[in-house]
Amino acid sequence: MKVTINLKITILFAAAFLFVCALFVLLGKIQVDSYIANERAKQKEMVEKVVYNLEKSESFSLYNYLTSKSYSLVDNDRILKQIITKGEKVFRVNSSYGAFSSIIYHNQVFLYVEQEQKTYLYQLDASVKLEYLFLFSFIFILVLIVFLYFSVLRSLRPLKVLKNKIKNISAGKMEPLSEYFQVNDEISEISFEFDHAINKIQELVKSRQFFLRMIMHELKTPIGKGRIVCEMIDNQKQKDRLVDIFERLELLIDEFGKIEKVLSKNCQLNLQTYHLSLILEQAQDYLMRDDFYQKVKITYKEDAMIVADLELFSLLIKNLIDNAIKYSDDKSCEVICSSDYIMVRNKGSKFRKTFEYYLKPFAREENTQAEGMGLGLYIINNICNLHGFNICYSYEDGYHSFKILFSRIFN
Repeated sequence: MKVTINLKITILFAAAFLFVCALFVLLGKIQVDSYIANERAKQKEMVEKVVYNLEKSESFSLYNYLTSKSYSLVDNDRILKQIITKGEKVFRVNSSYGAFSSIIYHNQVFLYVEQEQKTYLYQLDASVKLEYLFLFSFIFILVLIVFLYFSVLRSLRPLKVLKNKIKNISAGKMEPLSEYFQVNDEISEISFEFDHAINKIQELVKSRQFFLRMIMHELKTPIGKGRIVCEMIDNQKQKDRLVDIFERLELLIDEFGKIEKVLSKNCQLNLQTYHLSLILEQAQDYLMRDDFYQKVKITYKEDAMIVADLELFSLLIKNLIDNAIKYSDDKSCEVICSSDYIMVRNKGSKFRKTFEYYLKPFAREENTQAEGMGLGLYIINNICNLHGFNICYSYEDGYHSFKILFSRIFN
């Protein structure tokens, strides 16, 4: 189960709420018990005085004396019987003038008097209740806990909005976070710093894109002029050779542009359904090798149809084949097409490091004489991730096998 900050805060405040309730219940019980014990002692002392006064003076009025001590007569027979039957008898004093009993019922103090075959029940008007300050403190603390709980949750609510906006930013949708700047708390500070960082990143991305576009434009200008000059050459063989060179240069520049979009996560896929054979033909064009079929053996178990971006997936296969030829012992490789994967195999020595290491940018085998920057597998892995495909690697019997598993397949 995912333990969120809101859940932790809820558990914390619930524990605090229950603890405060239990504490006040305990303190209340202690106060009630103390009050009852005190009133019992007073009542016993009062009964002794009543007996003494009755013995001393026959004109002594028990009713007047008890009412002066904040007692009142209970005249409801039903309530009287219920209290006498269910109440707790604390003590009983017998005298020649009657019997006096102390009864506790629902945390209230009563005095039961039996005189000359008559019974009277007196209730202490100062009923046993928690003091007003105690009650106020209890209610105030509970209200304060509830208020703080909802206040903290409300303060954390912008974090959810912030998280969603960060997700949108990672998906390429730049949104300002300035609505939190007016709130003077930690979340507004985080939003401000994050917004500042995003602005810096945007500036860097724009400057990089501008720089790359400028370079690509400057490179294409001499290529275009070179193509024009080629038309002036009389020797057809030399003319065709130069045209082919300039076309390859133009393809390389376009490829660099696609790679830049893939690596910067600023690429929108144009997904359509293609046969693997068509993708391999496009990869062959990108590879620009006249000896393609001498170096690459293609086996079709099935010419499956897959959902992919033709240009990017062809670029993936091109890089996979290029790496396989470059690092192969015999400078050749085999491509196997199936219904749910395409695999490229080449003969070579076992990797000295884990496969995950070579998926990182600029990762190359040590002491190798093969040219390259070590971006091949890194680019391949990024294009796979964009398509939702998986790349698997295995090494058996002296052969490296790179398998692309399709997740979007049309039968």
